[in-house]
Amino acid sequence: MGSVRIGVGTEWLVDGRAYRVVRQTSPESLIAIDSRFQTESEISTREVLELFEQGRLRFAVAEHGETPSREFGLSDLRDVPPGIRDLVNQRWKLIEPLTVRNSNPTHSDFEQRSSDLAAGGINISSRSLRRYYDAWNEAGGNAAALLPRTRNCGGRGRSRRNGLLSNRSQIVRMIEDAIRDVYLKLARRPISAVARRVLDDIQRFNSRLPSDKAIPVSRERALSRAIARRIERMDPWEVDRQRWGKRIADQRHAPRTPQSMARRILERVEVDHSPLKVVVGTKAGPIGQPWLTVLIDYYSRMIVGFCLGFDPPSYAVLMESLRHAILPKTSLRDSNPSLKGEWPCFGIPEMIVCDRGADFTSNDLENAAFQLGIVLDFNPPRTPHMKGCVESFFGGLNDQLISALPGRTFRSWEKRADYNADQGPMLPYESLLEIIHVYLVDVYAQSKHPTIPQTRIEVWQDSAAEYPPFLPGSPEDLIVLLSKRAERTLSTRGIELGGMFYVSDELMVLRTDLAANNVGSDRMTVRYNPWNIGSIRVLNPINGAYLRANAPMLWSQT
Repeated sequence: MGSVRIGVGTEWLVDGRAYRVVRQTSPESLIAIDSRFQTESEISTREVLELFEQGRLRFAVAEHGETPSREFGLSDLRDVPPGIRDLVNQRWKLIEPLTVRNSNPTHSDFEQRSSDLAAGGINISSRSLRRYYDAWNEAGGNAAALLPRTRNCGGRGRSRRNGLLSNRSQIVRMIEDAIRDVYLKLARRPISAVARRVLDDIQRFNSRLPSDKAIPVSRERALSRAIARRIERMDPWEVDRQRWGKRIADQRHAPRTPQSMARRILERVEVDHSPLKVVVGTKAGPIGQPWLTVLIDYYSRMIVGFCLGFDPPSYAVLMESLRHAILPKTSLRDSNPSLKGEWPCFGIPEMIVCDRGADFTSNDLENAAFQLGIVLDFNPPRTPHMKGCVESFFGGLNDQLISALPGRTFRSWEKRADYNADQGPMLPYESLLEIIHVYLVDVYAQSKHPTIPQTRIEVWQDSAAEYPPFLPGSPEDLIVLLSKRAERTLSTRGIELGGMFYVSDELMVLRTDLAANNVGSDRMTVRYNPWNIGSIRVLNPINGAYLRANAPMLWSQT
């Protein structure tokens, strides 16, 4: 999924009419031209964000003319086979150093990158690197542009039935012996030496056999490729241990977590969960102790998004927090009338720093972050100081705010003594949510930055004027990308999920289209947000688009 930054040249579609920004008179004022009538009009950045949040405005995200995602008919890399996702990740790692430059790389840059990769044992031409980079660049930074176009190319990309090592156990045994005796040594001989050793063994083996039973002798280049593929399937740490020693192998494969200072907003965002030391309840009794998940911008120390609920840390909670952080919050005062200030934080983070919890190391999060262009930086175990901003925020929140609320708890039984939070007055969930909003917007954001002689919100606004945040093409794309994935059967009653049936006119038409296109399976890929079960998105396997289906019972009550 591509992303856009609001400024000169940005294009969008509002109520069926296309506009393009031609001038920016101030950080908050834009001059947009109607693409059809060629009339100019002034619009503020706030109005653009409000229309975007309402779903009426959709940005024009650049796509590559031959983007492979269209070939697969998919808008989410999680829907492609695992082998294809691994190939996309490999291609991204090849061109990643070229994407961080301030200008487009030149021919010499591609040649230098090809030489560097060759020195590390990866042979790829500068022309291939340029092709991958151009596809990624023309697609607006969309990682799906790196998908291979091999879906309709017969058996390309799959193992050959009559390959070099197929049905030739003697050659396989010779290769394994040569790898053990030649390659896996501290002398670090190249793969070509292994291939020459295997060719010598084949010639000696054939000298004892009649010509009609001799093993065919392959070319050295083809044999070297087969040996390289076999080495790639071995444990990388074990290979390095035998070729370089245990110390260097441990250094190469140890987790690396660079902790650099941020120079702008959203360059580094820290995330963590914590249970709030307060019991939430109603007149009927206590409900429980809520969890708070926050994302804090390292540069400005502003909270860019959060999620408050009773579910323990999970992928669903993290995705809801990330969605809240990325989308604008222009309508926040409508649901929280007691707010006095604005919450200007929005945009796609460049890096998210997190620990190694199960919710952070899930494949769904890695794929979503990859498509959004977010780098995940995992801290080593037992190193909370490496994301000290978010840890410090939770400490201040519990001490300054939560300790003054009814229903508070204590950190130990010694401090609690005879106090029982379940027997005293308790806050409803809605009241606690409003209190946290007021604290973040009117108190925390207005307080002084710990290292800069400005308030946190002033630091954010100054950096946002120089480095405007990126936004996804539309909120709908973000909802689909950050939703949980499931597979369900499409029946005459619709899609069943969580005991409820979801239906729509488009979904019923899809059943007819599946039969007309001879699609035998009724299993559909479903995307749903556990925090909003009123509607789901169903993947159309014919054109790769997502259809919206609603729960009639819930919609009839709203």
